[in-house]
Amino acid sequence: MPTLEYLINDSPRLRLRFLQPGHSSRFGGTRVTEVVVRPVSDLPHALTDSSIENGTLLLVSLDSPHPSRATDRTIEHLIRLLARRKAAGLVLGTPGHNLQPFPEATLAVANSLGLPLLTTSADTTAWARVNEELRLRRAEFAERQVEHLDGLLNRLPTRLADPTAMRRIVDWLSEALDAEVLVTSARRGVLAAAPDSAPAGLAHAVITGTHTATAPAPGVPAGTMHTRIVSLSPGSPGADDEARLAIASHNAFDTAAAALIQHAAKLLGLCDQARREHQAMVETPRSVRHAAFQLLMRGETVLAQVVYTGAAQALLDTDTARVFVVDTGPQDREATLRWCETTLAEQALVAPCPGKPKHILVLEPVGPLDSFDPTHENDRVETVLRDLIAARQGHLLGQSRSHRLPEIANGYREALTAVADAAMTPHRISLGGSEAKFAPLLPRREARAWAADLMAPLLDAFPGRGDEQKMLLETLPTALSFKHTEAAGGLGVHRNTVTQRLNRAGKILSLDLRGSANDRILVLLALDILALPNTDDGTDDNAPSPINAPDFAALMMRGAADGTVKSWAEERLRPVQADQRDLVETLCVWLEHNLSTKQAARALALSEATIRNHTRDAAALLGMDFSTKMVGVHDTDVVTVADIALALHVLLGRPALTQPIRP
Repeated sequence: MPTLEYLINDSPRLRLRFLQPGHSSRFGGTRVTEVVVRPVSDLPHALTDSSIENGTLLLVSLDSPHPSRATDRTIEHLIRLLARRKAAGLVLGTPGHNLQPFPEATLAVANSLGLPLLTTSADTTAWARVNEELRLRRAEFAERQVEHLDGLLNRLPTRLADPTAMRRIVDWLSEALDAEVLVTSARRGVLAAAPDSAPAGLAHAVITGTHTATAPAPGVPAGTMHTRIVSLSPGSPGADDEARLAIASHNAFDTAAAALIQHAAKLLGLCDQARREHQAMVETPRSVRHAAFQLLMRGETVLAQVVYTGAAQALLDTDTARVFVVDTGPQDREATLRWCETTLAEQALVAPCPGKPKHILVLEPVGPLDSFDPTHENDRVETVLRDLIAARQGHLLGQSRSHRLPEIANGYREALTAVADAAMTPHRISLGGSEAKFAPLLPRREARAWAADLMAPLLDAFPGRGDEQKMLLETLPTALSFKHTEAAGGLGVHRNTVTQRLNRAGKILSLDLRGSANDRILVLLALDILALPNTDDGTDDNAPSPINAPDFAALMMRGAADGTVKSWAEERLRPVQADQRDLVETLCVWLEHNLSTKQAARALALSEATIRNHTRDAAALLGMDFSTKMVGVHDTDVVTVADIALALHVLLGRPALTQPIRP
């Protein structure tokens, strides 16, 4: 069938291309029945042209590659008209020239209405024979369609139990006969329908079970409706679970149509039978796994072990486990769920989440001596799921830490929180249960005293106007986490503006915020600390007296006293330590050279592209958002470059962070 992709690829003389390159995959398959050419002077007439209908591709030949504002407005009206009439698209022709940038507002209208916009630099004479070619192409398609239909009616679908198989057959039958098609049963309701209005239009015929002509449903054009009803369950006619195929058309069913209906009924009956068998073999064990998972969530471990009678019952004979939540996003969950059930059958407990139709729950036993993992590779399930997320766009993965089996509900909550955060990470994977930020781990009173002292010139003794102070504070979190060019994009200002603001803030603080990674990191940490809730606000008469501000080294010693800081650093760096590219060394050198890709590349004898890829991958694994979006001083949960540097400093002493010396 002629499509937009066909005109673009098979007719190079048309010089046709999508105005927005990303639309090739979205609209390439749009069917084209006819091409209508109109000069720009004839646009007012095109707005009332009744010949433009479903499948029409309208070509508007412009006088200039720079359309006037009046022409832009008229084209926007034309886009709305074409969308209403389900046209194939709008082509803007600029013979001999390329169309110049088009208004974003007009592009947005076309995107929202789902109308593809294309452009051509070919002369209109190149389009003279297009409609004739389209007709020939349709004739060829019709001949092939006969062959395809004959093959379809004599072959079974590859997977009869596929829940979409019945709908695909019904859609095909509706189009082939230009009819309303419905598959239904008294107990299970509507099983498939095409179009969506078919249940209402065929309700009378299904209830009465008649083959005679019936009056059309409301909204259907006047005329006799011819109906056919065929049982798909001949062994149990009249039973509550009997499935029936009902078809209604304005055209009488000839011999060929009747044969087509019988063939389709045979295929649909087999699909229905396979679906029932699938429920017995797959969905019942799935219900058992779900019941076991729910018992575990309530802490009833022994009862869960009794209920779960699957082939891998030993999965529940474990002390500890962790939970994964897979979010399938806008895609059908069933396909991913079946894949997980098959792939992880002997390694994890897989169940659909009943309350969240996009979620799949995976429970993996873990332990130092895993009886069902003789290679002791406790990360096997994690590796499989990470590969799944990488292969399936739109999927997200949240992962918990290990928990004792009676406390697995805590693991589920961690994984559920993590999967919500996964959309903000480049790899769409997030680990729950660990504190992402460093600031909350420090003793609050000492940390606030240190941060307040470091930032006092900008906060308490600011020499300028209040609005300037606010502007500088809003700039610092983003500007200190990225290079100036990148930060400017996130802040929506020019890079020179970022430089000026950093120079101004550095001068006030007596710090080198442009040339010293040490000062950058400490200011980011101070801002994180000051953004945390103040548990000592001075309103309580019994509040402790103010303390002297410690220096950075003393603050770190206090924070490291109970081992929490070290444990946090080990957990934060675990993803990059496991990488074979030695991302840890790259990060250390990059930070020691003030986030300079060029200097880090020279120090490591690597290319700048390699350093850039390593730092971006490492930051993604560590949960740092590299989208350069604006980070405010109150965003206490956003990981910055300071958190990465502090984790490295705690474990390795690199970069060597020290208290800044002020004049």
